Amino acid sequence: MNKKILVIMDPIESINIQKDTTYQLMLSAAKLNYELYYLIPNSLAIKSFEATGEIAKLDIYDDPENFYKLSSPLKEGISNFDFVLMREDPPVDNNYIYKSFILDLVKENRTKVINPGFALRNFNEKLMTLNFPKYIPDTIVTSNKKDIENFKEKHQKIILKPLNLMGGRSIYYIEELDKNFNVIFEDMTDMGRNYIMAQKFLEEVTEGDKRIIIINGNVIEHSIIRKSSDNDHRSNIASGGGIEKYTLNSNEKKICEEVGNYLSSNNIFFAGIDMIGEKITEINITSPTCIAEINKIHDVDVGKMFWEQLK
Repeated sequence: MNKKILVIMDPIESINIQKDTTYQLMLSAAKLNYELYYLIPNSLAIKSFEATGEIAKLDIYDDPENFYKLSSPLKEGISNFDFVLMREDPPVDNNYIYKSFILDLVKENRTKVINPGFALRNFNEKLMTLNFPKYIPDTIVTSNKKDIENFKEKHQKIILKPLNLMGGRSIYYIEELDKNFNVIFEDMTDMGRNYIMAQKFLEEVTEGDKRIIIINGNVIEHSIIRKSSDNDHRSNIASGGGIEKYTLNSNEKKICEEVGNYLSSNNIFFAGIDMIGEKITEINITSPTCIAEINKIHDVDVGKMFWEQLK
């Protein structure tokens, strides 16, 4: 019997199939003859105490000019599917949190949600790293400007990060507490009302930032290393960084296996670890990316590995 897969994602017409991980997962599912369905954006709802939505049958093609086709949508219960891929990009704002609560209504005995609503809600991608103090750079989380100034005095060079964004957005490298610092702090914290993360700047970032995929607690040793451009400190591909082929060494794999065990014990099936040197900087669980790049550069099919773990 063919599996029925429902995909919750950003508008499908907006994606770049050369880079989009959701597309790669759908393409791999199609090759396995799974049935694909698409939730019309903003149609997720609760009706008669069940999670529902407007859902269209989806055909996916390996064709840049014509990569998808949708049927006319119908209202249907989310629990009618074998698997639900929750692949909406952050920000993790109020509406994102509300959607996570709706997904908690999906009947677990019939449908597996990846990643489940309670995990997306309970585990912040930046804060989750604090569970691994041996493997992260010195870090503080605060909404207090003096804390940041003291941290800067301690380390000289620091990185400031918002807690709810992705793709390198609103990440600042601070080397001097010049006149711009007040503006940066006020903007990031909304005048001290919101928390941010500050981390010691890692000089190893000049060698690149690794993206490592975890599936069902298993570490995929095929990886990539992202390198920043000459005019941007961020190495995220979304911020203009380049990529190189990378295979994890034994110590990196051991560290990631420890993280993988933690993720698996908390029902997090799919994740992406960011690592500079041998320090973890983020654990992405909302919409892990870079499968397309890993597939291409290593000549593998990580999407197939993903679905094999769900059989």
